[in-house]
Amino acid sequence: MATCWLTVSLIGGVTVGAKGDSPSKAVTAEETKAPEPFDTDGTITLTDVGADLEDGQPCSGTGGYSDMDFGTQVNVTDAAGTLVATSSLGLGEKTEAGCTFSFTVDEITPGSKFYTVEVSHRGGLTQTEDELRAGALEFTLGD
Repeated sequence: MATCWLTVSLIGGVTVGAKGDSPSKAVTAEETKAPEPFDTDGTITLTDVGADLEDGQPCSGTGGYSDMDFGTQVNVTDAAGTLVATSSLGLGEKTEAGCTFSFTVDEITPGSKFYTVEVSHRGGLTQTEDELRAGALEFTLGD
């Protein structure tokens, strides 16, 4: 009997528990591993800023957009409204479209039906996990 059990367990795929338990398929490490966190990146452009600057110059939000600047918080929440990742804006750069800030959000918890990305207190924009995984998000703020 012991030889038979050893042979079966060495072949793999069958485990035997306490007396009376029936054999069951062994669970591999890959099957129990949680999905890996993922990253995303993107930009937000203030369209009403930087008219007096040349392309490539540093810029930041002014007036009603003064909260948009280097270091402004970027939050990602899941469908339940739980904060799953945070980051911050990079330096603003004058572009043809206005003042553009880049951001990268690392370690986003996977598995939500959708996510909301919010910069400062400006209200969030909803994205699917596939959209976030693809990156290159582009948001615009202004008239």
